[in-house]
Amino acid sequence: MVECRVGEIRTEGMILTWSSSEIILLTRDGSVKHIPRSLAADFRKTSDTLVPLPIHDVRSQLQREFGTEYRVESTTHYLVVLPASANSQWGSVFESLFREAWRFAAQRKLPVTKPVFPLVAVVYRDRRAFENSPEFRRFKSHESQVLGLYDVLSNRCLTFDRQATQNPAWSTVGSESTENVLRHEAFHQFAANTGLLGRFTATPSWLAEGLAMMFEDSPQGGTDLPSLAASNSLRRIAVQSLSGLPPGWLQNIVASDGWFDIQPRKAYLASWAAVSYLSDRHLSQFVGYLRCVQNRPPFQAYPSAARIRDFEASFGRNWGNLERNIVEYVTK
Repeated sequence: MVECRVGEIRTEGMILTWSSSEIILLTRDGSVKHIPRSLAADFRKTSDTLVPLPIHDVRSQLQREFGTEYRVESTTHYLVVLPASANSQWGSVFESLFREAWRFAAQRKLPVTKPVFPLVAVVYRDRRAFENSPEFRRFKSHESQVLGLYDVLSNRCLTFDRQATQNPAWSTVGSESTENVLRHEAFHQFAANTGLLGRFTATPSWLAEGLAMMFEDSPQGGTDLPSLAASNSLRRIAVQSLSGLPPGWLQNIVASDGWFDIQPRKAYLASWAAVSYLSDRHLSQFVGYLRCVQNRPPFQAYPSAARIRDFEASFGRNWGNLERNIVEYVTK
């Protein structure tokens, strides 16, 4: 861990990577800072290992950042920033997701570790405040009604208070949709902070989004593993979508993330179906594939040839047979 000065501000953290133009630093609160190398000065080593900020210090930072209009609540794994007048339902939503995701990973022996940093969730007072956040401004999406997001740089999961009177969108967008979005984005945060998926590596979108979709509509009671395979409506939609795709669709989503820009609906459904099947029927190979993706070097591209090679090393080269088995699995 090092400390450096940029102007009058001193920053402390662990160097993730550097180049002639910039330094990327993982700070003690879990956020990532890109520092122009020409502006950084007075470097000194402060520790042999990364020392996270104590949770009460992170909480104090958040309270200063958001001011008196917000309060900061602590749960087992989260610090939740919410409007001072809002009710306390939000922490239970995030904790429920964490428990189910951890159980999902533990029962399948997926490689996860306890988070190093407290997980920060921010509930803005209204949509305008949400859209004015730094995280939203750097977020790229074709969706006109973004209800929540996970930002890899700040390491925060963000949404806004759906009960605020300033939110006319709630006349058309229900709370169930919002909770599904939150669970989806909170899973991305969970995966990045437990090592299930690399926070700083190029994870194929089909793998990240397919896993996250499995947690959008968890069964009540928590006795079963969360899985949208129990949803007849989604299953029917997925079967209809997949049956209309030309052969080679699986190799296409594995090789490139481009399908998510061109045909996002079909890409998400295909990813959910593929991850559901592979994690159920080929668990040991799926764990091996996860480890392979986890161990890729950070901040490096993941070219198509390497994606295909890694997938085939775990699941074989019979793409057509895999496609048929995925469709049959989802159908049944």
